[in-house]
Amino acid sequence: MPEYDYSLVDAAIIDTQSNTQRVLREVLGRLGMKRAETYGSVRDAADMAAAATPDLILLDIDGEEAEALRLIRRLRNEPDTRNPYACIVATTWQPTPLLVMRVTNAGADDLLVKPVSPKQVQERLAALIESRKKFVVTADYTGPDRRKSPREGAQVPLLDAPNTLRLKATNRWAHINARQLMAEANHFVNEQKLLRISVQVAFLIEFAATGLTARPPERMAVEHLARVPAFLDDLLRRLDDLSEPGPAESVAKSLKMMAERLRLQAESGAAALEEVESVRSLARDLMRAVDSNRSLEAMMAEVAAAVTGYRARLEQIAQAKAEAARAATVVPAANGDAAKEAVGP
Repeated sequence: MPEYDYSLVDAAIIDTQSNTQRVLREVLGRLGMKRAETYGSVRDAADMAAAATPDLILLDIDGEEAEALRLIRRLRNEPDTRNPYACIVATTWQPTPLLVMRVTNAGADDLLVKPVSPKQVQERLAALIESRKKFVVTADYTGPDRRKSPREGAQVPLLDAPNTLRLKATNRWAHINARQLMAEANHFVNEQKLLRISVQVAFLIEFAATGLTARPPERMAVEHLARVPAFLDDLLRRLDDLSEPGPAESVAKSLKMMAERLRLQAESGAAALEEVESVRSLARDLMRAVDSNRSLEAMMAEVAAAVTGYRARLEQIAQAKAEAARAATVVPAANGDAAKEAVGP
Protein backbone atom coordinates (compact mmCIF):
# COMPACT_ATOMS: atom_id res chain seq x y z
CA MET A 1 0.00 0.00 0.00
CA PRO A 2 1.42 3.43 -0.94
CA GLU A 3 2.48 5.82 1.78
CA TYR A 4 0.31 8.92 2.16
CA ASP A 5 0.93 12.18 3.95
CA TYR A 6 -2.18 13.01 5.98
CA SER A 7 -0.66 15.94 7.85
CA LEU A 8 -2.62 18.55 5.85
CA VAL A 9 -5.92 16.67 5.81
CA ASP A 10 -8.85 18.22 7.69
CA ALA A 11 -11.14 15.60 9.24
CA ALA A 12 -14.36 15.66 11.23
CA ILE A 13 -15.69 12.97 13.54
CA ILE A 14 -19.41 13.16 14.34
CA ASP A 15 -20.45 10.60 16.92
CA THR A 16 -22.80 10.61 19.90
CA GLN A 17 -20.50 8.31 21.90
CA SER A 18 -17.45 10.03 23.38
CA ASN A 19 -15.54 6.74 23.59
CA THR A 20 -15.98 6.15 19.85
CA GLN A 21 -14.91 9.73 19.17
CA ARG A 22 -11.72 9.12 21.12
CA VAL A 23 -10.97 5.81 19.35
CA LEU A 24 -11.49 7.28 15.89
CA ARG A 25 -9.41 10.33 16.70
CA GLU A 26 -6.57 8.09 17.91
CA VAL A 27 -6.79 6.01 14.74
CA LEU A 28 -6.59 9.09 12.53
CA GLY A 29 -3.75 10.42 14.67
CA ARG A 30 -1.76 7.24 14.12
CA LEU A 31 -2.13 7.76 10.39
CA GLY A 32 -0.67 11.23 10.73
CA MET A 33 -3.77 13.44 10.72
CA LYS A 34 -3.13 16.45 12.89
CA ARG A 35 -6.47 18.19 12.39
CA ALA A 36 -9.51 16.15 13.40
CA GLU A 37 -12.45 18.00 14.95
CA THR A 38 -14.96 16.02 17.02
CA TYR A 39 -18.68 16.70 17.38
CA GLY A 40 -21.07 15.03 19.82
CA SER A 41 -24.13 15.39 17.60
CA VAL A 42 -25.24 16.31 14.12
CA ARG A 43 -26.62 19.56 15.50
CA ASP A 44 -23.18 20.48 16.86
CA ALA A 45 -21.80 20.00 13.35
CA ALA A 46 -24.61 21.88 11.58
CA ASP A 47 -22.46 24.90 10.70
CA MET A 48 -19.57 22.80 9.44
CA ALA A 49 -20.73 22.84 5.82
CA ALA A 50 -20.70 26.61 5.45
CA ALA A 51 -17.71 27.31 7.68
CA ALA A 52 -15.06 24.97 6.32
CA THR A 53 -16.15 21.57 5.06
CA PRO A 54 -13.45 19.00 5.93
CA ASP A 55 -11.78 16.70 3.42
CA LEU A 56 -12.92 13.62 5.36
CA ILE A 57 -16.04 13.15 7.49
CA LEU A 58 -16.63 10.12 9.72
CA LEU A 59 -20.33 10.22 10.59
CA ASP A 60 -22.12 7.99 13.08
CA ILE A 61 -25.47 6.80 11.73
CA ASP A 62 -26.79 4.87 14.72
CA GLY A 63 -27.33 7.67 17.23
CA GLU A 64 -29.20 10.12 14.98
CA GLU A 65 -30.01 8.30 11.76
CA ALA A 66 -32.53 10.73 10.27
CA GLU A 67 -30.43 13.79 11.17
CA ALA A 68 -27.24 12.16 9.88
CA LEU A 69 -28.82 11.28 6.54
CA ARG A 70 -30.15 14.83 6.20
CA LEU A 71 -26.66 16.18 6.89
CA ILE A 72 -25.17 14.02 4.13
CA ARG A 73 -27.78 15.23 1.65
CA ARG A 74 -27.21 18.83 2.72
CA LEU A 75 -23.46 18.54 2.33
CA ARG A 76 -23.90 17.16 -1.17
CA ASN A 77 -26.65 19.49 -2.41
CA GLU A 78 -26.90 22.79 -0.58
CA PRO A 79 -25.28 25.84 -2.20
CA ASP A 80 -23.63 27.02 1.03
CA THR A 81 -21.42 23.91 1.26
CA ARG A 82 -17.80 24.86 0.82
CA ASN A 83 -16.77 21.38 -0.34
CA PRO A 84 -19.75 19.28 -1.47
CA TYR A 85 -17.31 16.61 -2.69
CA ALA A 86 -15.82 15.80 0.72
CA CYS A 87 -15.24 12.11 1.40
CA ILE A 88 -18.06 10.95 3.69
CA VAL A 89 -17.77 7.64 5.53
CA ALA A 90 -20.75 6.61 7.65
CA THR A 91 -20.14 4.40 10.68
CA THR A 92 -22.50 1.88 12.31
CA TRP A 93 -22.64 -1.10 14.63
CA GLN A 94 -25.39 -2.83 12.64
CA PRO A 95 -25.15 -2.58 8.82
CA THR A 96 -28.64 -3.82 7.92
CA PRO A 97 -29.56 -3.90 4.20
CA LEU A 98 -32.06 -1.08 4.75
CA LEU A 99 -29.45 1.11 6.46
CA VAL A 100 -26.91 0.44 3.71
CA MET A 101 -29.49 1.50 1.10
CA ARG A 102 -30.36 4.69 2.99
CA VAL A 103 -26.74 5.69 3.48
CA THR A 104 -25.96 5.03 -0.18
CA ASN A 105 -29.00 6.97 -1.39
CA ALA A 106 -28.07 9.94 0.79
CA GLY A 107 -24.72 10.31 -0.98
CA ALA A 108 -22.11 8.82 1.36
CA ASP A 109 -18.96 7.29 -0.10
CA ASP A 110 -18.71 4.30 2.22
CA LEU A 111 -20.04 2.56 5.32
CA LEU A 112 -17.62 1.42 8.03
CA VAL A 113 -18.71 -1.18 10.57
CA LYS A 114 -17.72 -0.68 14.21
CA PRO A 115 -15.59 -1.49 16.10
CA VAL A 116 -13.03 -0.07 13.71
CA SER A 117 -9.35 -0.94 13.54
CA PRO A 118 -6.48 1.20 12.24
CA LYS A 119 -6.05 -1.26 9.36
CA GLN A 120 -9.71 -0.92 8.33
CA VAL A 121 -9.54 2.85 8.32
CA GLN A 122 -6.25 2.85 6.46
CA GLU A 123 -7.65 0.57 3.75
CA ARG A 124 -10.83 2.63 3.33
CA LEU A 125 -8.88 5.87 3.04
CA ALA A 126 -6.57 4.29 0.46
CA ALA A 127 -9.62 3.23 -1.57
CA LEU A 128 -11.03 6.76 -1.43
CA ILE A 129 -7.69 8.13 -2.59
CA GLU A 130 -6.99 5.64 -5.36
CA SER A 131 -10.37 4.42 -6.63
CA ARG A 132 -13.13 6.70 -5.48
CA LYS A 133 -16.32 6.40 -7.53
CA LYS A 134 -17.17 9.22 -9.89
CA PHE A 135 -20.18 11.37 -9.03
CA VAL A 136 -23.54 11.18 -10.75
CA VAL A 137 -26.04 14.04 -10.74
CA THR A 138 -29.79 13.47 -10.94
CA ALA A 139 -32.78 15.64 -10.14
CA ASP A 140 -32.73 14.66 -6.46
CA TYR A 141 -29.30 13.14 -5.88
CA THR A 142 -25.66 14.20 -6.06
CA GLY A 143 -22.96 11.78 -5.00
CA PRO A 144 -20.98 8.65 -5.86
CA ASP A 145 -22.49 6.66 -8.71
CA ARG A 146 -24.87 4.10 -7.17
CA ARG A 147 -25.53 2.09 -10.32
CA LYS A 148 -24.16 -1.44 -10.55
CA SER A 149 -24.70 -1.36 -14.31
CA PRO A 150 -25.54 1.44 -16.79
CA ARG A 151 -29.24 2.14 -17.17
CA GLU A 152 -30.99 1.92 -20.50
CA GLY A 153 -31.83 5.17 -22.23
CA ALA A 154 -29.97 8.46 -21.92
CA GLN A 155 -26.33 8.30 -20.87
CA VAL A 156 -25.85 10.49 -17.82
CA PRO A 157 -22.32 11.95 -17.74
CA LEU A 158 -20.24 11.34 -14.63
CA LEU A 159 -18.13 13.85 -12.72
CA ASP A 160 -14.61 13.13 -11.53
CA ALA A 161 -15.35 15.05 -8.34
CA PRO A 162 -12.60 17.12 -6.69
CA ASN A 163 -11.05 14.87 -4.05
CA THR A 164 -9.31 17.14 -1.57
CA LEU A 165 -8.39 14.13 0.56
CA ARG A 166 -6.41 12.71 -2.34
CA LEU A 167 -4.85 16.02 -3.32
CA LYS A 168 -3.57 16.63 0.20
CA ALA A 169 -2.52 13.04 0.96
CA THR A 170 -0.49 12.84 -2.27
CA ASN A 171 1.16 16.27 -1.80
CA ARG A 172 -0.54 17.85 -4.82
CA TRP A 173 -2.59 20.40 -2.90
CA ALA A 174 -0.03 23.18 -3.30
CA HIS A 175 0.17 22.66 -7.06
CA ILE A 176 -3.51 23.10 -7.97
CA ASN A 177 -5.99 25.96 -7.98
CA ALA A 178 -8.58 24.58 -5.56
CA ARG A 179 -11.01 27.45 -6.07
CA GLN A 180 -11.05 26.96 -9.84
CA LEU A 181 -11.38 23.20 -9.43
CA MET A 182 -14.44 23.62 -7.21
CA ALA A 183 -15.96 26.25 -9.51
CA GLU A 184 -15.67 23.98 -12.55
CA ALA A 185 -17.21 21.04 -10.68
CA ASN A 186 -20.02 23.20 -9.30
CA HIS A 187 -20.78 24.48 -12.81
CA PHE A 188 -21.02 20.91 -14.08
CA VAL A 189 -23.34 19.92 -11.21
CA ASN A 190 -25.57 22.95 -11.71
CA GLU A 191 -25.81 22.33 -15.44
CA GLN A 192 -26.68 18.67 -14.93
CA LYS A 193 -29.21 19.53 -12.22
CA LEU A 194 -31.07 21.84 -14.60
CA LEU A 195 -31.18 19.15 -17.29
CA ARG A 196 -32.20 16.32 -14.97
CA ILE A 197 -34.81 18.39 -13.11
CA SER A 198 -36.50 19.40 -16.37
CA VAL A 199 -36.69 15.73 -17.41
CA GLN A 200 -37.89 14.68 -13.94
CA VAL A 201 -40.67 17.26 -14.00
CA ALA A 202 -41.79 16.04 -17.43
CA PHE A 203 -41.70 12.45 -16.13
CA LEU A 204 -43.86 13.26 -13.10
CA ILE A 205 -46.41 15.07 -15.25
CA GLU A 206 -46.51 12.37 -17.94
CA PHE A 207 -46.95 9.67 -15.30
CA ALA A 208 -49.75 11.60 -13.61
CA ALA A 209 -51.59 12.77 -16.73
CA THR A 210 -53.86 9.75 -17.27
CA GLY A 211 -54.76 9.38 -13.61
CA LEU A 212 -55.59 13.08 -13.24
CA THR A 213 -58.38 12.86 -15.81
CA ALA A 214 -59.96 9.79 -14.18
CA ARG A 215 -63.20 10.21 -12.25
CA PRO A 216 -62.26 10.58 -9.45
CA PRO A 217 -58.56 11.37 -10.06
CA GLU A 218 -56.15 8.64 -8.95
CA ARG A 219 -54.47 9.34 -5.62
CA MET A 220 -51.02 8.29 -6.89
CA ALA A 221 -51.33 10.67 -9.85
CA VAL A 222 -52.14 13.59 -7.55
CA GLU A 223 -49.24 12.69 -5.25
CA HIS A 224 -46.77 12.65 -8.15
CA LEU A 225 -48.05 15.95 -9.49
CA ALA A 226 -47.63 17.44 -5.99
CA ARG A 227 -43.87 16.78 -6.21
CA VAL A 228 -43.43 19.05 -9.24
CA PRO A 229 -43.33 22.48 -7.49
CA ALA A 230 -40.44 21.50 -5.18
CA PHE A 231 -38.32 20.44 -8.16
CA LEU A 232 -39.17 23.68 -9.95
CA ASP A 233 -38.18 25.69 -6.87
CA ASP A 234 -34.75 24.01 -6.98
CA LEU A 235 -34.48 24.70 -10.71
CA LEU A 236 -35.39 28.37 -10.24
CA ARG A 237 -32.84 28.72 -7.44
CA ARG A 238 -30.16 27.32 -9.71
CA LEU A 239 -31.22 29.60 -12.56
CA ASP A 240 -30.78 32.56 -10.20
CA ASP A 241 -27.12 31.61 -9.89
CA LEU A 242 -26.66 32.10 -13.63
CA SER A 243 -25.78 35.51 -15.05
CA GLU A 244 -28.46 35.07 -17.74
CA PRO A 245 -31.27 32.66 -16.75
CA GLY A 246 -32.89 32.87 -20.21
CA PRO A 247 -36.41 31.72 -21.16
CA ALA A 248 -36.33 28.73 -18.79
CA GLU A 249 -37.09 31.01 -15.83
CA SER A 250 -40.42 32.30 -17.13
CA VAL A 251 -41.44 28.83 -18.35
CA ALA A 252 -40.63 27.28 -14.97
CA LYS A 253 -42.63 29.93 -13.08
CA SER A 254 -45.65 29.43 -15.36
CA LEU A 255 -45.38 25.67 -15.05
CA LYS A 256 -45.22 25.82 -11.26
CA MET A 257 -48.32 28.00 -11.10
CA MET A 258 -50.29 25.76 -13.47
CA ALA A 259 -49.15 22.54 -11.77
CA GLU A 260 -50.31 23.85 -8.38
CA ARG A 261 -53.65 24.90 -9.87
CA LEU A 262 -54.07 21.53 -11.55
CA ARG A 263 -53.38 19.73 -8.28
CA LEU A 264 -56.08 21.74 -6.54
CA GLN A 265 -58.51 20.87 -9.33
CA ALA A 266 -57.64 17.18 -9.05
CA GLU A 267 -58.03 17.19 -5.27
CA SER A 268 -61.52 18.64 -5.70
CA GLY A 269 -62.33 15.84 -8.17
CA ALA A 270 -62.36 17.83 -11.40
CA ALA A 271 -59.12 17.84 -13.42
CA ALA A 272 -59.86 19.32 -16.83
CA LEU A 273 -58.27 17.57 -19.81
CA GLU A 274 -57.27 20.88 -21.41
CA GLU A 275 -55.48 21.90 -18.21
CA VAL A 276 -53.58 18.62 -18.14
CA GLU A 277 -52.52 19.10 -21.77
CA SER A 278 -51.39 22.66 -21.06
CA VAL A 279 -49.17 21.48 -18.21
CA ARG A 280 -47.72 18.70 -20.38
CA SER A 281 -46.96 21.23 -23.10
CA LEU A 282 -45.21 23.57 -20.65
CA ALA A 283 -43.12 20.66 -19.36
CA ARG A 284 -41.91 20.02 -22.90
CA ASP A 285 -41.19 23.75 -23.33
CA LEU A 286 -39.10 23.66 -20.15
CA MET A 287 -36.95 20.78 -21.42
CA ARG A 288 -36.39 22.68 -24.68
CA ALA A 289 -35.49 25.89 -22.82
CA VAL A 290 -33.00 24.11 -20.56
CA ASP A 291 -31.37 21.96 -23.25
CA SER A 292 -31.69 23.50 -26.70
CA ASN A 293 -28.94 21.27 -28.08
CA ARG A 294 -30.96 18.08 -27.69
CA SER A 295 -33.99 17.23 -29.79
CA LEU A 296 -37.39 17.26 -28.12
CA GLU A 297 -38.07 13.82 -29.63
CA ALA A 298 -35.05 12.36 -27.83
CA MET A 299 -36.08 13.94 -24.53
CA MET A 300 -39.67 12.76 -24.83
CA ALA A 301 -38.44 9.26 -25.69
CA GLU A 302 -36.40 9.28 -22.48
CA VAL A 303 -39.44 10.42 -20.49
CA ALA A 304 -41.69 7.80 -22.10
CA ALA A 305 -39.19 5.03 -21.38
CA ALA A 306 -38.94 6.15 -17.75
CA VAL A 307 -42.73 6.18 -17.34
CA THR A 308 -43.05 2.71 -18.91
CA GLY A 309 -40.30 1.29 -16.72
CA TYR A 310 -41.77 2.89 -13.59
CA ARG A 311 -45.24 1.51 -14.29
CA ALA A 312 -43.74 -1.94 -14.81
CA ARG A 313 -41.96 -1.75 -11.44
CA LEU A 314 -45.17 -0.64 -9.71
CA GLU A 315 -47.00 -3.57 -11.28
CA GLN A 316 -44.33 -5.98 -10.08
CA ILE A 317 -44.59 -4.59 -6.56
CA ALA A 318 -48.39 -4.90 -6.61
CA GLN A 319 -48.17 -8.50 -7.82
CA ALA A 320 -45.65 -9.37 -5.13
CA LYS A 321 -47.90 -7.89 -2.44
CA ALA A 322 -50.92 -9.77 -3.79
CA GLU A 323 -49.00 -13.05 -3.81
CA ALA A 324 -47.81 -12.44 -0.25
CA ALA A 325 -51.38 -11.71 0.85
CA ARG A 326 -52.66 -14.90 -0.78
CA ALA A 327 -49.90 -16.91 0.87
CA ALA A 328 -50.80 -15.43 4.25
CA THR A 329 -54.43 -16.53 3.89
CA VAL A 330 -53.57 -20.02 2.65
CA VAL A 331 -51.20 -20.90 5.50
CA PRO A 332 -53.69 -20.39 8.39
CA ALA A 333 -56.31 -22.37 6.50
CA ALA A 334 -53.90 -25.22 5.93
CA ASN A 335 -52.88 -25.16 9.58
CA GLY A 336 -56.53 -25.25 10.59
CA ASP A 337 -57.17 -28.31 8.44
CA ALA A 338 -54.17 -30.04 9.96
CA ALA A 339 -55.43 -29.23 13.45
CA LYS A 340 -58.83 -30.70 12.64
CA GLU A 341 -57.23 -33.90 11.36
CA ALA A 342 -55.13 -34.18 14.52
CA VAL A 343 -58.13 -33.68 16.84
CA GLY A 344 -60.57 -35.72 14.83
CA PRO A 345 -64.30 -35.18 14.24
